[in-house]
Amino acid sequence: MSLDSITETIAHFVGTFELTIEQGRLRDQYEEFTALRRKVELEDLSDPTRIEVKATLKADPGNYAPIPFKFNTPPAELPPPPPANGPIYETSIFLDPPEGPSEAVREAALGPSEAPPLMLFQFQNELIGSAVTYTFQTLFLRDNDVVGEGEFRDVDALISAGQDMLEAALTFHAVAAPSFALADYASLELLSEIAEQIVNPMNSDIEGVTVHQFHGEDAVGVIINGEKVEEALEWDDLLPAYHQPDEEADTPDMLPTEWDRSDDEDFADGHMVIAGGNLAVNEVAATIAWIDAPYIAVGGKAMDLTVISQVAVISDWDQIEQGGSSGTKVVQSASVGVEAKAAYWLNQAEGAEGQPAFASVDWISGDLVVANFIKQEIDATDIDHIQAEISASTTLYAMGDNQMVNVTEIIQLGSYYDVIMIGGNMISVDMLFQTNVLMDDDIVSGGSISAQGDENLVMNEASVSKTGEDSHKELHQDMANAMALGEADMDALEDALLNDPMFAGMEQIRALKIEGDLLQVNIMEQVTMLLDQDDVHVSGPKAAETEIIAGSNALLNAANVAKAGIDSVVMAAEETYSDLLLHQASLYDVPDQGDISELTNDAIAVLMEEANSELAKIHETVAKQTAPTEMAGADDGLQTMLA
Repeated sequence: MSLDSITETIAHFVGTFELTIEQGRLRDQYEEFTALRRKVELEDLSDPTRIEVKATLKADPGNYAPIPFKFNTPPAELPPPPPANGPIYETSIFLDPPEGPSEAVREAALGPSEAPPLMLFQFQNELIGSAVTYTFQTLFLRDNDVVGEGEFRDVDALISAGQDMLEAALTFHAVAAPSFALADYASLELLSEIAEQIVNPMNSDIEGVTVHQFHGEDAVGVIINGEKVEEALEWDDLLPAYHQPDEEADTPDMLPTEWDRSDDEDFADGHMVIAGGNLAVNEVAATIAWIDAPYIAVGGKAMDLTVISQVAVISDWDQIEQGGSSGTKVVQSASVGVEAKAAYWLNQAEGAEGQPAFASVDWISGDLVVANFIKQEIDATDIDHIQAEISASTTLYAMGDNQMVNVTEIIQLGSYYDVIMIGGNMISVDMLFQTNVLMDDDIVSGGSISAQGDENLVMNEASVSKTGEDSHKELHQDMANAMALGEADMDALEDALLNDPMFAGMEQIRALKIEGDLLQVNIMEQVTMLLDQDDVHVSGPKAAETEIIAGSNALLNAANVAKAGIDSVVMAAEETYSDLLLHQASLYDVPDQGDISELTNDAIAVLMEEANSELAKIHETVAKQTAPTEMAGADDGLQTMLA
């Protein structure tokens, strides 16, 4: 039967309503089914995994049954041994030596003795010897990326200019580069030359080089960029924002890890070009406690030379279309300190009377050497060139963000003596050389500098700390006579030490006799060079939103020497000499630095007169990208040098 239009419309509405209700009912049933299935899956995952293995542990005995666990009990009383053949006499005890013949039973009558022989072991400490280490660490990086096509600066010319800049920086040190030949430090002539250079250090006559020097007691303490401070700065606190760790949430996430659907940090929404963000670290930590004594007698000279020389050369001229500059923070920190520490066993013997009961002497026929030679170098270039149009929803160009680390840790532990007698010279040399070179001259058009800042950090950090103060006295005659005795006169040497009033109150004497020299040398040289001269040109509808990181580089040279010992009285027969030099030199070529950045063209031309002539092409490229007035404002001494 056909329906009229109104009835048909109502019928369609009723049918659609019933279908909608049925779909909702099925959806509720499906969600309940899904929830129950998920609950079963999670309950199975929460239960611990249990594996059941059935094994038959009763093995087939074969032809022989196993031995029972309980052994046969021994008899309660053991029978006495049979009597020995021959006469046996009672033991006689004599307070005085016997006058008549001995009544001991002859071995032939009793037979050979079955008792094991008595062996006495005399434990001896191993004699201390020399310790010499050589460590060379070199990192070489060439991460020069090119994205797109454009008029970029010549990479080879920039690298050549950087090498020339490094060679110039090495000439800013106060003394000549340290020798890595151990034999040189046994020569009094070379030591005299080093001492002369400490007294009359070399100072660069290049205008614009800032030099701070401290001698002797003036160099003790913490000195940062030529000023004495109470505490040293921490590397982690100075790092650029790009290298600072992200702050973690206070409340931990209680959901399972697989439910985490947060965005990947490396591919977060936004637009970013990373052409800098490099990290270069040279770090040395040496703890030396090899040999020391409260009394040290030296037959020759006693020399102690310490040199800390730090150099930093920075070029950070940026040409940014939006204005501003990355900037560079330079920190040169040096710490020198001495802490008193008396020998604890001397405090125990204080007030006691009498001479020591016995003496033990260790003998070294030649020289005793404790030396560490360390050289760390980082030669890195991250010259990135990019010409790109930013139009995607998310953009990331990661061309920098390199991490380079050289680390050396040395721990040398030896022995303490009561007295050390040195037939030759007592020489201690500590030389820490640090050189940092950074060139971060960027050309940026389009985009914006990071809101967190794009500042570079260049840091030289050096410390020499010593536990135990040395005082100097004249060598008295009794000790001089004892030092003249040879190894063949060991008994006479021990008697001389036992009768020396200097050791009164001690129970015993541990002495070390060195016929040759005592050499304690620590040579550390650290060189870091980073070239991060980027050409970044972005355009397109998203160019203004693009965050550009062209700086944010962090360079560190850290050398720490900790010499652990005790308070010593040094008695030298000849001259006693000690000197300390702290040298901090820096050449800043950055804008808005007042007098520091006012470098004359003539001074820089002298500094880099042998630079590669091909660098003139750089200014031709820059001239095409900037107005003449901008070029005049950007041209400074170092740029003239590069030309």
